[in-house]
Amino acid sequence: GGESAEAVRVGDHVLRIPHGRLHATDLAREVRLLRLLERRGVSAAPRDARLLHTAEGVPIAMAYRYVDGVPSRGVALYGGSRERFTRNLGEFLGALHAVPVREARAAGVHSGDYWSAVHVPLIEACRPHLGGRLAERVDALVAWFAPMVARAPRTLVHGDISGAHTLIDPAGALAGVIDFEYTAVGDPAVDLAGVLNDRSRAFLSRVLAHYPRPLDAEALMRADVYIALAPLFTLRTAAAEGDLNAV
Repeated sequence: GGESAEAVRVGDHVLRIPHGRLHATDLAREVRLLRLLERRGVSAAPRDARLLHTAEGVPIAMAYRYVDGVPSRGVALYGGSRERFTRNLGEFLGALHAVPVREARAAGVHSGDYWSAVHVPLIEACRPHLGGRLAERVDALVAWFAPMVARAPRTLVHGDISGAHTLIDPAGALAGVIDFEYTAVGDPAVDLAGVLNDRSRAFLSRVLAHYPRPLDAEALMRADVYIALAPLFTLRTAAAEGDLNAV
């Protein structure tokens, strides 16, 4: 993501140069992951990933083969283009979620309990800015949802699926998926919710029509809850910047 790495095209490759919270160890893990996905034949994942070092051997950036596409966010999809994109995205998510967890962990991918690590702190940070009745409704949602998350399956997940990270080519096909910074072993519904960042539930249904794995009975409910909580990220940022009027 743009918050922690700068992406620069150099010839036929893209360099991801870390800054902020992204460190060389994170880049090395991302390179190992992308190499695993390439070996596993996961389409749309960046190819030819490698770590770049200084003359002294210090890791400074990662590189992968340039993906010729534009972010799909805001791109209207109809007819054949929509069918190609949803088919490609469904196949990508299915292949990603099918990567053996043991191989992902061997590549350095950590377990990502997005609920306790991301959403619970998010809710607590926003609580002072929620009205009484809204806070009660959020508390009831948390109490109902926590057991559902606890029994969710665990797969390799991208963790940041959105129109900014799913690239589309002129024919409407999925050209590539980028930014695997948040990839973890976690709830696959997180990636389904990611589709809902920019598209409708009907669009997600089209994607899942090409998803080659069985979904557990509660997956779509979890995805709906994850995306329903997404506005809290905006609220937390506005609160931190002292600009709640912008929410």
